[in-house]
Amino acid sequence: MQIYEELVARGLIAQVTDEKEIRDLINSGGAKFYIGFDCTADSLTAGHFMALTLMKRLQQAGNQPIALIGGGTTMIGDPSGRTDMRKMLTR
Repeated sequence: MQIYEELVARGLIAQVTDEKEIRDLINSGGAKFYIGFDCTADSLTAGHFMALTLMKRLQQAGNQPIALIGGGTTMIGDPSGRTDMRKMLTR
């Protein structure tokens, strides 16, 4: 079983556009991908852990992870699940 099939079997991939191209790219170790983190939270969560674990597994398969921390993501925070936006933070 290759990495793409492993991720599907574990329920970590639900929807993909151009699945054949993405599968071939990930299985060959040619993918570059990023995950952004908001630094305004008091601590990391289980959700962060899952993303970091996935990054590590994809890296072990030869793909290139990029972790984005801070910058615009931290200045605006994560408004998901809220009815209002967070106040823009200063540097």
